[in-house]
Amino acid sequence: MKTCHVCGCEVEDRELVCPDCGATVVKHSGSLSIKAQEETKKKLNPMGMTVSTGSGLTDILRNESEFDNADVDDDYFGGSIPLGMAKTVIDDDGKKKSDTGKVIGKVIKILFILALLYGAYWVVVNVFLNRDVIESHEEAIEIYVEAINDADVDKMEKIMPSYLNDPSLPADKILDEMQNVTINKYDIITVTELTDSEIISLQDEIKLATTKTANIKGAVTVKVRFYGTTLNASGQSVEKNGEVELVFIKIKDNWLLETESYKAPDIK
Repeated sequence: MKTCHVCGCEVEDRELVCPDCGATVVKHSGSLSIKAQEETKKKLNPMGMTVSTGSGLTDILRNESEFDNADVDDDYFGGSIPLGMAKTVIDDDGKKKSDTGKVIGKVIKILFILALLYGAYWVVVNVFLNRDVIESHEEAIEIYVEAINDADVDKMEKIMPSYLNDPSLPADKILDEMQNVTINKYDIITVTELTDSEIISLQDEIKLATTKTANIKGAVTVKVRFYGTTLNASGQSVEKNGEVELVFIKIKDNWLLETESYKAPDIK
């Protein structure tokens, strides 16, 4: 009979694996006493602690010097890893987890920085530059009417194209032409989209007049009839109405009034 070096269970001579713990049984000669076997076990693992490898295979290679006093003819021992070696495995696994945590941390920092940059851009565009997105030509007409009724240059500048050197100049001119005019309502009669060739021609006209390139993404000609009141020569309020064709262009995400082709509504 042989004795398992791990659990001490007796094992038949023909068996190579302990039926109780699954460890490979150390081969020994008949002259090796049980006491000698215990001393050999203490020498190989003085702390008496092991960590299971999770398999019944003997897969840890020992140094030959550890077997100087043991009567064994196999360089492999047991199915367990000594605590020192297990600590190395655990340390390596911990290092991998630490490296993964660092990578995730860096990704989070990059995303946080990008979010801050986008937030700063939004604040500059929408607060400091006061350039709220004008999503349609109908919205641009509404702003146009409000600016005239309020005689508000800032409102009129909202629908001025970004390529203008001084947006306040055409804004002031429009308000001067519509002085003493109040628009009560308006009707959109027709809306005509400009063709690609017409947009290219319009871009050329803008570049010739302003020396700036206008990247127009869309354009429409809108025929509008305005109904309102104005003051006559004697200062009396007179009801009038008139039609005009306004061209609105889309630059980036904004629909803006094209100033080169602008004509004031004839309701004065």
